[in-house]
Amino acid sequence: MAHYRVLVNGVNFWLLVEDTPKRMGFFTTRFVEAASPEEAELAAVDLLRAERKLKPLNERSDPPRVFVEGIEEVLAADIPAVLPGFTFFPDDGETDA
Repeated sequence: MAHYRVLVNGVNFWLLVEDTPKRMGFFTTRFVEAASPEEAELAAVDLLRAERKLKPLNERSDPPRVFVEGIEEVLAADIPAVLPGFTFFPDDGETDA
């Protein structure tokens, strides 16, 4: 199996920010081991579903969305010892997705 770096963009995540619900977006990178880029995409999204920081407060009628912006095969040696976090930004709800 190969190692992949997966760049992910999340939008429309209603999260508590300083005890106030706010619509946020984020970028993050996840490193996964998978048999193909398609499986790497699924594995990265599964990792995000398990993240405690990403428990959205969204209503079912207004779900958060996750987009994979890029997938690149990397060497195991290229995976950092400290895995990346999140870069959050205010999401005004107007995306090109």
